[in-house]
Amino acid sequence: ANKMAHENQNWYIHSTYIRNEHEACLAIIDKCLATSAFCEYAIYVKGLIYRERGRIEESLTLFQSATCLNPNNPANLKQVGHSLYLLGKHRQAIEVYDEAKKIRDETMKVKGLPPNDDWELLHNKGLCYIHLSQLEAAAECFTRANQQQKHDVTYIQLGKVFEQQGEYTKAISVYQEALVFSSENTEILTTLGLLMLRVGDSSKALSFLDKSLKINPMDSTTILGWGSITQDNQNLDSSLMKYRVMAVRYASDNIPPFVVGSDVSASVGTQLRANCGTMWECVSFGSKIWCRQFVV
Repeated sequence: ANKMAHENQNWYIHSTYIRNEHEACLAIIDKCLATSAFCEYAIYVKGLIYRERGRIEESLTLFQSATCLNPNNPANLKQVGHSLYLLGKHRQAIEVYDEAKKIRDETMKVKGLPPNDDWELLHNKGLCYIHLSQLEAAAECFTRANQQQKHDVTYIQLGKVFEQQGEYTKAISVYQEALVFSSENTEILTTLGLLMLRVGDSSKALSFLDKSLKINPMDSTTILGWGSITQDNQNLDSSLMKYRVMAVRYASDNIPPFVVGSDVSASVGTQLRANCGTMWECVSFGSKIWCRQFVV
């Protein structure tokens, strides 16, 4: 009976958590912990909620408590590692991830299964290595993570590592591979477009940026990259049209001033001012056009 009641409590905690009913979830957790301080899952979920609310150090303490209750559960150690990562304790996080991997392998061995990599552990270790400027180790982690399970975020991080190393050909290859199974990821499309622009292939750059804009026509980074290429091709009307879309969006969102492009003629600034209405003022400054809102 006690076991069934415990399982029912865990189910209520889980169901309220995944529905984002965090206040109700915490109320159930507190009731559970008032009865017994040894409710591993209740402590675990409380740690997740606290971390989502920015209470990182408290979440770390909770995950460490859950680990003490069940040191053979690698899920607890994963969360300890993630909280350490968010606190900037990257070396300690890596040590915890390695310990989680060791426990996971031992569990697999007991079950008669061969050890294998865990995508989440490898991806998070890679993030730690980036912060420690150990790019080779980071690239190895992300590569192994993708071999285990393909994720957009891992491809993006691996590509960024190669870019930091100046390995642009490798970065392009990674992003292109990512598009094979995630063809409508606008972040990958835009990143690849900008990278193509960096290596001097403006035709392919424009193609990738254009695909990204068809999916998300309001992304400012993509618009600026697309506009830069069309400006270089002296297609000022097309650039103006895209900048106008962005200017209207930024005006409605009340976002501070921004640069809309480089090497733009003063006449483009005049047209943009006229077409965006009285809320925006466009000022030519050197080779750039700045947009800013009027102060009424």
